[in-house]
Amino acid sequence: MTWVRVLLAGELSPTKAARVSCDGRAICVALADGEPRALDDRCPHREVALSGGLVSDGVITCPGHFRRFDLRTGRCLGRAWEQVVSYPCSIEDGWVQVDIGPAAPSRSLREILIAHARGQDIG
Repeated sequence: MTWVRVLLAGELSPTKAARVSCDGRAICVALADGEPRALDDRCPHREVALSGGLVSDGVITCPGHFRRFDLRTGRCLGRAWEQVVSYPCSIEDGWVQVDIGPAAPSRSLREILIAHARGQDIG
């Protein structure tokens, strides 16, 4: 595990996300169920920064094309084959920490659709 302090917990808003950088990766941090959650800060559809979207009821809406992602899982609502990488979060000493782990390999939409068609885990 590679835990990185990213921002003070008091800086999080219930309706807005924050964009942070961890090890060269853009991460979107927002609240869901009162807890911090972290996702890659790019929509898989057009790579728009999710951190620019609105947060409501544990869901962030992409400001580019209004696709909605569950902050707890990274899954796109209504499009099971689309998702963004989610990261474990915690709060320690008033700081939000994100476990960025190793860099995840990028999968093409084709690879995701084939895995989904085969019934494989697309997470």
